[in-house]
Amino acid sequence: MTEQSGASTRVEASPEKRFFIGMLVKDIELLPAILDLVDNSVDGARRLRGDDSYDGLEVKISINAERFEISDNCGGIPLGIAREYAFRFGRPQTVKGTPGSVGLFGVGMKRALFKLGNYFTVDSRAENTHFTLSVDVDEWAQEIDPDWSFSLSHVDENFNPEGNQPRGTQIIVSDLHDTVAEDFASSQTVGNLRYQLRLRHRAAMDRGMRIVLQGEAVTPFTPQLQQSDTVRPLFRERTLNEGDKPVNVKIYAGVTDAGGPEEDDQAELFPRERDAGWYVFCNNRLLIAADRTVLTGWGDGLPVYHPQYRRFRGYVFIDSAYNELLPWNTTKTGVDQDSRVWRKISTEIKDAGVEVIQMLNRVKSERQNTELPDERPIAQALTRAKPVRLGEISPSPRFAYPAPKAVASVRPNMRKIQYSVEKHRYDAVAEALNTTLVAEVGRRTFEFFYRKQVGDDE
Repeated sequence: MTEQSGASTRVEASPEKRFFIGMLVKDIELLPAILDLVDNSVDGARRLRGDDSYDGLEVKISINAERFEISDNCGGIPLGIAREYAFRFGRPQTVKGTPGSVGLFGVGMKRALFKLGNYFTVDSRAENTHFTLSVDVDEWAQEIDPDWSFSLSHVDENFNPEGNQPRGTQIIVSDLHDTVAEDFASSQTVGNLRYQLRLRHRAAMDRGMRIVLQGEAVTPFTPQLQQSDTVRPLFRERTLNEGDKPVNVKIYAGVTDAGGPEEDDQAELFPRERDAGWYVFCNNRLLIAADRTVLTGWGDGLPVYHPQYRRFRGYVFIDSAYNELLPWNTTKTGVDQDSRVWRKISTEIKDAGVEVIQMLNRVKSERQNTELPDERPIAQALTRAKPVRLGEISPSPRFAYPAPKAVASVRPNMRKIQYSVEKHRYDAVAEALNTTLVAEVGRRTFEFFYRKQVGDDE
């Protein structure tokens, strides 16, 4: 087949804007979109301060059914970056991110803005430049011009802030999408966002950054594990080399004082059960929280999760200046299981979990087979252990705890009795018997019934 003389060989393959916007926001939920905007502020703090303290830096978030606003004093977006990179859909190969930063793919801010509403304004004051960008998404999407650029509504290339005017960025989104407006009107959304912020931006707040939501500072999540002279959490640290690019990995595994009753079949009474599981951080940004799935070995090397494991806590920190090596997806809400780094450490995560699970199984065995505290060395050691921040834990290749006490096998003429009663009725009986031991309550109430209804043994 020969080409016709003068015929065009060009085939149109450019994207349609509305289709592109729809696909861009399809795979991210509302709260992760907001967290992406906070990521940008944290990366700004890293550019501004490096590894120094973030004291004095602040991110403020305000939401309601009419608009969304986030502002910071973390250095702003330099005009050159705004023109060439910040508002492009995807990071050019020639642009290198800040070492150790969270942003990687170059879509977070734009995707979040499109997710939230139909009109947004970005106002940024950097060291010596100031710009404002206002975009009506509907108008921009209707333009058929193949040029996908935005137009700055204000530019000052010789910015000289007066007094103590902060250098930072303010983003306002209005004309919110209907579902976003409904969610922002809900106090539950505010509570969930606060919970996610305290989990996922713990490291920035630990370094001094304040994150304020609806006028109230967020309290950071502080990972801790129980430790004493006889109980020592597992802590392994090593460096993986991907070619000449290092990736640092820290794995902690142990237990916390989860509270709740001794029995395992009353899950509704365990106040902190939802926190049990593995926590994975990449460059100090929490990726997954309280994971109890096959991703971290549950049901694959470990037992399927059960309330008896509610005290389990595991923490994985994966850090690298080469953030393209980190095992996160584009929304930073899940692990890329095809990542070479994740494949190398997933077995270690399962092995660490096995050590803690073995101990918790032995604690349950102590409870089932012994009644006296002295016959429960592991449980007693855990009672004496105190919560310790991860940074205070020394390296330990194994999870250390006292050896279990040898227990005589249950005699064949013995039977175990187990049942559940309402908590207020149990508490009343335990108080009448002057004991806090579940096993003793059961044994003494059985003995009472036996004497009254059956009589003494012959």
